[in-house]
Amino acid sequence: MKLHFIIFLFLINISFAQEYTLTGKVYDFKSYKPLDYATVKIADSNYVTTCDANGEYILHLKSGFYILIVSYIGYFTDTGKVFIDRDNITRDFYLKTTDLYTEEITVLGEDPAYDIVKKAINYKKKLRNDLFEYNFTSYSKFVIRSNISSIGNDSVYKSVKPQDKENILGLLESETITYFRKPDQEKQIVVSKRESANIVRGVAIPLIVNFYDEYIEIDATKIPGPLSDFAFDNYEYKLIGTTSLDSNLVYKIQVNNTSNIYPQFWGTIYILDSLFALVKIDLNTNQGAKIPSIDNLRFIQKFTPFSNSNKSYWMPTDVQIFANGKVFGLIKFQGEVFTVVSNYKINQKAPPGTFDEFYIKVLPDANKKDSTYWEAKRLIKTPEEERVANRIIFSNEQKKEKDISLGLFTINFGKNLSLNWVEGYKFNRVEGHHFEANLNYSNNLSPFQSKGFIAYGFSDSKIKYSLNTSISFLKDRKLSLGFGVFQNLNVMFKNPSFLSYAENTAFALLFKKDKYNYYYGNGYSLSLGYKFLPQFSLTLKYSQEKQSTATKNTDYSFLKQSELYPENPDINDAFRRAIGVIVKVDPNSFRGIDWGTGEVSWFKITNIPVFTFGYEFAGKDYLLNTFDNRKYYAFFTGTLNPFLFVRLNYRFGGVLYSGTVPYQSLAYFNTSVHGFSSEYAFLTMEYNEFLGDKIYFGNIENNFGKILWGNIPVLNNFDLIGFFNFGRSFISDANLSLAKYNSSLITDGVFAEAGLGIGNIFDLFRINFGWRLNNFNSGKNFKFSLSLVNLNF
Repeated sequence: MKLHFIIFLFLINISFAQEYTLTGKVYDFKSYKPLDYATVKIADSNYVTTCDANGEYILHLKSGFYILIVSYIGYFTDTGKVFIDRDNITRDFYLKTTDLYTEEITVLGEDPAYDIVKKAINYKKKLRNDLFEYNFTSYSKFVIRSNISSIGNDSVYKSVKPQDKENILGLLESETITYFRKPDQEKQIVVSKRESANIVRGVAIPLIVNFYDEYIEIDATKIPGPLSDFAFDNYEYKLIGTTSLDSNLVYKIQVNNTSNIYPQFWGTIYILDSLFALVKIDLNTNQGAKIPSIDNLRFIQKFTPFSNSNKSYWMPTDVQIFANGKVFGLIKFQGEVFTVVSNYKINQKAPPGTFDEFYIKVLPDANKKDSTYWEAKRLIKTPEEERVANRIIFSNEQKKEKDISLGLFTINFGKNLSLNWVEGYKFNRVEGHHFEANLNYSNNLSPFQSKGFIAYGFSDSKIKYSLNTSISFLKDRKLSLGFGVFQNLNVMFKNPSFLSYAENTAFALLFKKDKYNYYYGNGYSLSLGYKFLPQFSLTLKYSQEKQSTATKNTDYSFLKQSELYPENPDINDAFRRAIGVIVKVDPNSFRGIDWGTGEVSWFKITNIPVFTFGYEFAGKDYLLNTFDNRKYYAFFTGTLNPFLFVRLNYRFGGVLYSGTVPYQSLAYFNTSVHGFSSEYAFLTMEYNEFLGDKIYFGNIENNFGKILWGNIPVLNNFDLIGFFNFGRSFISDANLSLAKYNSSLITDGVFAEAGLGIGNIFDLFRINFGWRLNNFNSGKNFKFSLSLVNLNF
């Protein structure tokens, strides 16, 4: 099973039948200390639960007579009889330690742990061979903590919060039914779920990893399990002691990773004697398996026998996951996941239609359960800290509906309206000082999204504006309609982000390095898109724009007042109408989430390249354009990750024009500007250096991970990246002579560059070093750049 650390944005709900609650605590018989995470099972059934960290358990049972079996490694199993009749009851257990316990073993010759692990691997193979299909129910709880959570300022929360932990940022819990069938079919049905008010659409699915699997998959990282068929290629084993489960000997084996370059685990596993079943694991990921922003990841899982047809199967009964790390090297977080698994049905067929295109299905009323329901159904007691945090979060979110708050780049008015303060001011040699008022409406639960601005340039004395709106239709939002109207100063041969504009503003004001070229455009656009399948979508577009030359209007600068900006190049003034079509083909296999509201999300599970094809018709006769041309373009992008140290990202494409092409519409390469670079960008190629009416290009990048320094402290946080870019441009004599600014060159053959990067610096930055391999340009054949990996320019 694949483990995803994903929190989506959403809302969902369900109903319940009357049951009674059996609660209690499990203690050490001598010390009276609670035994954390003990197993409590109903005899003659596959119904089981797990105690929490305080030794407390919860079972939901109908009226009747029950025999409880309570077990814990290092202790004799205890049984107890309870009768439930029209009331909730409490029953505590006191377990006695066994005498079978050692903590130090002297080994001469080959460590016996290897033979024990070999037998455990054979048991795993037999278990997997006998398991055809099964299902189980589970209860999961997520607690997310962070140093950016504001609830810690509340005096009530301070009085109940554990002092060694960050403040709670969010809470999620769910009840789920999971079905599995060979070889790899899986379905999770979310019966009920609840999240704190600041989390919209939390998927709170049970993170059930099974350490009998060959690999534990965490996002894109595959880590071999400690009992995988190739375990001895990845791990060293040492018998460090024995303990017991009842009177049965349990071997305590230390697992050591053999490298910090390859993704591996380290920690302890417990294996039952004679049967050689896995009883418990307590494992951590090594540096080679480091997930972005996560410093430590720890798994604890226990196994219990479940019966079917006189056969016994040792299956997971819970999983605890602990994670901590930093985002951007500054924002600390801690994640705690506790999932209790129960009600196994071994080798029983799932209902017809269970395994369909959706990996997760949320029942329509899964999010409608009130606090009474959860008090009656949850399997883990809620500490007072979490109750207080929930109330504070709810109160804070209500205030946010009306309050004004400050985000990283935004000022927020309530939850859905915001303005981008970074875009409020720009400077360039055409507009001079540009002041802008913008507003953005964004709501992930709404089919309507809109963004607009109005601005004024003090040097060109012109008003600019833009409004872009999109609306999705149908329950699954497959049909979308877009509309835009604009009168703006456009950047030629680039589509900069707001941060790129801010960067260019700083360089212009300080050093008179306004790298962009501009022209005026005003008009409108329409689009209509439909996603027929996750693998195929079609978009129709229509646009109309009047394009005119912009001139330099200022030479202002803070530091270099005596120097002059270069002139802004002239364009071929034009009126342009275009009809276009975009076809996107994504031949990957997908797993879907059915949210229970008609909305659907899809996730790729393969790495086949994605193809995008486009065509634009800008005819002179039919559409009354100044120039008559056709544009054809195609791109395909993908990721290749066949084995370790090959994590290849690539993008290939080309643009072809036929007819008469004005200067401002020529095809161009994606280049970096100033010191910052963007994804799939040429690093050493200058902005506006090569243009054409026909171009093709390729961008290839491989993340080698920690191949050179995986065992070196501090350096093992960084990734080594290699890249290679190539491209070629052509232009007809007619289009070259048409361009009013025709000093741009076509490439001399195929332009090529290569370079290295160091990534994952504070989880935020990446340093790039690039070299031209041909098409040399004096003084510009080597370039250094810095990029933000999560906020690409």
